[in-house]
This record gives sequence, structure tokens and C-alpha cells, in this order.
Amino acid sequence: MLATSVTREVALANIKRPPIYRVAAIQSLVLLFISGGWSFIDTVVAWSILAGGVIAVIPHLYFTVYAFRHMGARASREIARSFNRGEAGKFVLTLVGFACVFQGLPASQPLAVFGGYIAMLVLQWILVANAVSRRPQ
Repeated sequence: MLATSVTREVALANIKRPPIYRVAAIQSLVLLFISGGWSFIDTVVAWSILAGGVIAVIPHLYFTVYAFRHMGARASREIARSFNRGEAGKFVLTLVGFACVFQGLPASQPLAVFGGYIAMLVLQWILVANAVSRRPQ
């Protein structure tokens, strides 16, 4: 019984931090590629796609950095608190991002802004699911 408990604690202590910057880097590259390609067709739509994508990428990066500050079983309260605060901050950053885009870029295309935002969210879900499925248990 004691050996099992010690083994479990050693396994929990060796949990690696998730690749939090990799998802944001891939999202940013895809976003630049999409908006850069679209700039040859319509620059207003390209800027709108870029703005919508940034609204998705920056708050998610904030959440992941804030949420994964603490590791280990002994820091469970701090982890839960960080997740809650990170999610609240992500929500506020998203709202502020949309407000800034629609106030600061009056010529923006709302469908393109939301399209870029949704595209980055879907890409985020795919990348996170892929990272989780590859992690050793």
C-alpha cells in the first residue's frame, strides 16, 4: 500500500507542463497565412480576419499561461483558483478585443472578424485535442 502511494506521488511529480506556447504559435502562423493570402483579394477582409483571429489567440494564450502556473498534486487549490481566474480573464479579454475591433476599425467586416475568430477556435480545439491524445498517461 505504501509503495503504491509513493509510486503515485512520483508519477504526479513527473507530469510535464503542457505545450502551451506551441498551440498559440501554430494558430498565429495559420492566421498570418490565411490573412496574408486573403490580402491579395481584399485587404479590409484580410485585416478583419486577422483581428478576429487575434481576439481568439491572445485570450487563450493568457488563459493557458495563467492556468498552468502551478503544477503538482499539492497545489490543487492554487491550480483550481488559477483556472477560474484565467477563464475570467480570457472572457474579459475576448469582450475587450471585440469592443476594440468594432470601435477602432469601423471599416471592418463583421462576418470576417467572426470567421477569423471561429476559425482560430476550431483550430485551437483540434490542436489541444491532438496534444492531449499524444501525451503519455
